[in-house]
Amino acid sequence: MAIKHDVNAGQRAGRPIVLDSYGRLSRVPETGELEKIETQWADNRKVIERVGATLGEELKDGLSAWKRSVRRAGWERLLERVESGESDGIVVWHTDRLFRQPRDLEKLIDLGERGFKVYSAHGERDLADPDDRFILRIEVAHAARSSDDTSRRIKRRFATKREQGVGHLGGPRRFGWPGKDLTWVPGRGETDGDRPDVPPGLVEQERAALRDGTDAQLAGIGQGTLANEWNAAGLRTALGREWIAVTVKSVLLRPTNAGLIEHDGRLVGRIEGEPIVDPDKFARLRAMYAARRRGRVVGESYVGTGILRCGHCGTKLSASRKNTVHKDTGERSAVYFCNKQRRGCGKVYGDRRAVDHELRLLVIARQSDSRHASAVAAARARVANRLTELHEEITKCEEIQTALSERLGLLEIDVEAFDRGNKPISARLGKLRAERDELSGGNPDGPIKAQDPAEVARQWDHGDVSERRPMLLSALGKTLLYLDPATRTGAQTFDRKRLRPVEPGRSA
Repeated sequence: MAIKHDVNAGQRAGRPIVLDSYGRLSRVPETGELEKIETQWADNRKVIERVGATLGEELKDGLSAWKRSVRRAGWERLLERVESGESDGIVVWHTDRLFRQPRDLEKLIDLGERGFKVYSAHGERDLADPDDRFILRIEVAHAARSSDDTSRRIKRRFATKREQGVGHLGGPRRFGWPGKDLTWVPGRGETDGDRPDVPPGLVEQERAALRDGTDAQLAGIGQGTLANEWNAAGLRTALGREWIAVTVKSVLLRPTNAGLIEHDGRLVGRIEGEPIVDPDKFARLRAMYAARRRGRVVGESYVGTGILRCGHCGTKLSASRKNTVHKDTGERSAVYFCNKQRRGCGKVYGDRRAVDHELRLLVIARQSDSRHASAVAAARARVANRLTELHEEITKCEEIQTALSERLGLLEIDVEAFDRGNKPISARLGKLRAERDELSGGNPDGPIKAQDPAEVARQWDHGDVSERRPMLLSALGKTLLYLDPATRTGAQTFDRKRLRPVEPGRSA
């Protein structure tokens, strides 16, 4: 996200002013065309030259500075440089490129009170000056109001189109529908405006695949089989990617296939004309999926799934049982593998029992190492307050879910009302749990000091998968663990060198 330049990072005194340049994709209201970041950077360099400063880093972000959920790597890098004192100011084409929400401005004000300045083609604002802060707050509040108004108009326009039976509300082409070819690569002198439509014959071929795929699913044929058949027939997703099981399921469950327009789980309209898929068949397919029980949680059956990574492509490994058994124990054998149905390369396999044995040795070695245990303790201390907040909020969300379930069971609410109430709670819980697991390493109550190796081995040997996984996550910390492809040596034993730890910040 950033282009680094040689910058004197010494004290402020005796060095030129260092200004970073920030660009964010934005559309021209009059034409809808994108204002390129390179153009914004070029204008910013003129401002830097005019004020006699030195260019620090050129930072950039995508379209939205308004959505809370969008991660802005360029903005985060800017805050890091302000806090460290590496940057004396930022240059933007206009302040609305940098700020679209008041919270962004306040965050920068908190970090930049020492005299950080915001430059643009229209002037400069000093965050240490109360008058300049006041003006910036007005400008940002106006930008936020403008974004809110735009969002409200777009939502209303989309609602009107749905009521009128318009199923595809703009955006990129979808599989089975006409539109611009998203796989087209412009040649010399061509622009995105020259992008051609997909051939009608391809659209019909995709629609036939949707109909046949629906029939196949109702007949019990798996998504993986359909993915392989579609790939072999030369069909690709609208973005040109090969099919995998999860994307086949996703495309077959689109209500628009049956001519239905849904919003927030509710039917709000129907598309005019003949639907791609028979609505009755689509209803049966949806009911079939709704009746299925959720599969096992990742890692419930195998210690290393979701933790081990492919040493060839970096994809997290899956695991599956084989039809053979180990002669010494009679235990059914299994393998860790790079799963093509999860967009892996399919080139790495490892015997589950041999790999788990090496994982056991790694956990024992790390959990009994005082240096590693001290690092774990220090990391936990840094995130203790946030973990407490997360546990409290997770508990509250779970209590709300329980209350909703009880009301449904007592017939005080119907299923539709339950889904409306439960959907945002489930989404929030997913984010909270993901943050908790990231901060805690999956084991918030794990050891904070070195343990006796025999005790670690006892815990591992007497624990099940749900107990061993937290031990492994705690032992690894931020370290990534890769399983490399096997070499053809003819040896029947597992090569322990295939398991390769990679510390944070290092290339795999």
